[in-house]
Amino acid sequence: MSLSWSIPELMQFREEGLSIHEEVVLPLEMFRVDPEIRSISPVDVKGIVEFSKQSLTFHLRLAGNMVLPCAVTLEDVDYPFQINTAETFLLSAGTENEIEGEFVHHVEDEKIDLIPYLVEAILVEKPMRVVSEKASAQSKSSGNGWTLVDEETSKQKIDPRLEKLRKFFDD
Repeated sequence: MSLSWSIPELMQFREEGLSIHEEVVLPLEMFRVDPEIRSISPVDVKGIVEFSKQSLTFHLRLAGNMVLPCAVTLEDVDYPFQINTAETFLLSAGTENEIEGEFVHHVEDEKIDLIPYLVEAILVEKPMRVVSEKASAQSKSSGNGWTLVDEETSKQKIDPRLEKLRKFFDD
């Protein structure tokens, strides 16, 4: 079974329902809009199809692993993901006003292909930045001319430029 069906094929499952469990290889070219995604493992797609008079709704759970650059060192970081999504497709024109509050898609050429919607869901859920465990363990707390202090330490420490003024208030 693939993740592309014609409407008559899907309607055969209207009475008994349709469940999906596929492992899909998504080519890296499909993610070229975001060059930070360096690679992506095969995506495990599980879900069910909900049939109604006007639409088909695919309730999907995507799981996989993508490789992203570390925000500190630019090294490869494995980032596992698990995404729950629902994609609704209208079966006939003019029903979009009846399905409010949902993002819906129109069926083109009497065919539904889920691959572009899987790619979109992964791109939307990709984190803005990731930091490798190695980089977060090596985070610097001091350098040439600076030290990292927490708020409590900064309250206790007196600015050396104001140290001489302290004598006037101690008397």
